[in-house]
Amino acid sequence: MALAKTKLETFVSPDELKDVLLDFESYAELLPEVSKVDVKERSDDAALVTFHVDISFAGFDVKTEYTCRYEIEGREIRWELVDSPSLTKNTGKWVLEETEDEETVAHYESEVETNLPIPPEVQALFVEESLPKLMERFRDKAEDL
Repeated sequence: MALAKTKLETFVSPDELKDVLLDFESYAELLPEVSKVDVKERSDDAALVTFHVDISFAGFDVKTEYTCRYEIEGREIRWELVDSPSLTKNTGKWVLEETEDEETVAHYESEVETNLPIPPEVQALFVEESLPKLMERFRDKAEDL
């Protein structure tokens, strides 16, 4: 699947948004496709997290899990796939940029590849439709705090 890139603008500070992005335990409430999250390890600069997901899209139903290792360095959060029965790649990053008025522009990119029998064009359509919703959910949660 192609690299997905977007940006999110919000009136909260980069640190406030970063707190929301790193609150993995809340992902099951925040993101409808995430049914469960297991934080296996966590420190100030890293995390190892398993996500259990249930996705229904375009007639396909996928129930799987994946584990990613996160590296946190200042206002940059990177992740990389460690293990999954269905994903062969899941890498990405958030880069949080502070504006002059102490708000945030968050740059997001990710690349996911799967071994599931789902046509690439359906996978691309899923990303195209779900990415804006993902950004809205993170922005709304940060702004509601």
